[in-house]
Amino acid sequence: MSLPNKRTLGELRQELRDRLGFASLGAKSGPNNSIIDSFLRNAQVQLYWQFDWKFLTEVDKTTQTNQGQTTYDWPDDVDPDRVISVVVQDTSSTTTNIYPLVEGIDTGHDNFVTPQSHPRRFERRGNIEIWPSPDSNSYFVWLEHVKRLGRFTQDNDRATIDEDLIFLHALSNAKSHYGHPDSDIYIQQLNALMQRLKSKGMGNKRYSRLPITEAYPQQHVHTDDI
Repeated sequence: MSLPNKRTLGELRQELRDRLGFASLGAKSGPNNSIIDSFLRNAQVQLYWQFDWKFLTEVDKTTQTNQGQTTYDWPDDVDPDRVISVVVQDTSSTTTNIYPLVEGIDTGHDNFVTPQSHPRRFERRGNIEIWPSPDSNSYFVWLEHVKRLGRFTQDNDRATIDEDLIFLHALSNAKSHYGHPDSDIYIQQLNALMQRLKSKGMGNKRYSRLPITEAYPQQHVHTDDI
């Protein structure tokens, strides 16, 4: 069963205007839409980076190597800062052959002339770089990552993460901005909710994995020095 659709920017904007007491003034009065939208967008961005959203975690398997090529474009949904792990699938044989890449390519690797071989390392740059240069087109780079935020600028754009949390975050900031006397109540509600999320590990996530031979029991693991 798919997750229910999140509310749209237009829906959240209208509710936020109502809760701020501007409903009776009409859409053209009170704070303009750009200010209200900025509270909502800022809330989503801050929450996105503060917590790890499990339902946004995906594995992109679309990056295929070209022989001798070491840099590849990041897929559209992948933010390099939110990559969890990088794994390579070698499709050159019928045997399952999946292994992890070690992060880090320094000048020592760049200066070391090595024959083309199976990739063993990666580096996050403007592109993803792998080392050494692949010896064939038979490798697929799997990127486990937290998806980028979707567009949130048009009325029909839907929130990417929990819209109720976005709304409470935006409401508390807006009430504080406009000097509403009850702003502290909503700030306390927001802080309490965020503490509950952190206590569940969402804001302090640690990724622990099975040893690669247990995670992929049928694979052949390369034993070359890395």
